[in-house]
Amino acid sequence: MKNSRAFTLIELLVVIAIIGVLVGLLLPAVQQAREAARRISCTNHLKQIGLAVALHADTQKHFPCGRKTRDPYDVSWAFRILPFLEQTQIFDARNPDTTVPCWDRSNSTAFRTPVDTFYCPSRRSPAADRNFDNNNKAPVGPDAIGVAAGGDYSSCGGTYFNYATPSSGGPDPKRAGVIHTFSEVRPAQITDGLSKTMVIGDRHIPPAISGAGVMEHYNQGDTAVFVSDTPHTLFRDTARGLASSPLDTNNRKFGSLHPGVTQFVMCDGHVEALSNDMDIDVLLKYAAIGDGDDPSDIDEGDGT
Repeated sequence: MKNSRAFTLIELLVVIAIIGVLVGLLLPAVQQAREAARRISCTNHLKQIGLAVALHADTQKHFPCGRKTRDPYDVSWAFRILPFLEQTQIFDARNPDTTVPCWDRSNSTAFRTPVDTFYCPSRRSPAADRNFDNNNKAPVGPDAIGVAAGGDYSSCGGTYFNYATPSSGGPDPKRAGVIHTFSEVRPAQITDGLSKTMVIGDRHIPPAISGAGVMEHYNQGDTAVFVSDTPHTLFRDTARGLASSPLDTNNRKFGSLHPGVTQFVMCDGHVEALSNDMDIDVLLKYAAIGDGDDPSDIDEGDGT
């Protein structure tokens, strides 16, 4: 009788099991490689934003104002740097009538055109799917819901996200960040050094609150990024540390989907990935423009 050359059932099962193990070992490596590529892309986006901020400071003699009003009739720091990101067409499309609200159809190009540079690839792709804010109230009609351009980066308002330069006098250097409400910070005012002061970082977006409805984006601090209305979309602070996970419910923190780190661009244009466990005291030194302390000289402790 001729010997059979077919595989037995047991041999096939062994081969399938080996392939399964190899795939199981390979998938994490593939995911890590993809995340590494996405993080590099995010770093490049932050570098472009940092360069645009620096060019604005060089041209206007001050860093971009975070917002000049607290209502939906002004633009944000992100909108102000569009010409320095080669997005002049969007910048020039804004209705010059400042009595017209941001969600008006005449502002569609200006405020509803997503710009790739403002999105972190680890989180999402560019889309015009954010709500406009309406002075902390529900958006007005369907023209204001799910149609605005968003973004994944916020400026550092300082040691408190809603810090504002007082109407008389300059910013408090121990509290103020580079870009905040009413800000016009000059490079010379950043006495801690441009390389030691953060300007823009990954914005943490907390989980949606059940039943929030049209206020969901407002609660998350994830509304239209080019308009002035929502401070916890435009600004974040470091007073409570960085978000430890995507489940963190605080809408004033910086944070990212990059494992273990949050990325920031400093005033000199270089990007740093800071550990999510970094001590709050160190983060506060990075946030203020002139507290007199060098973050690298402070013991981080155990991160608690």
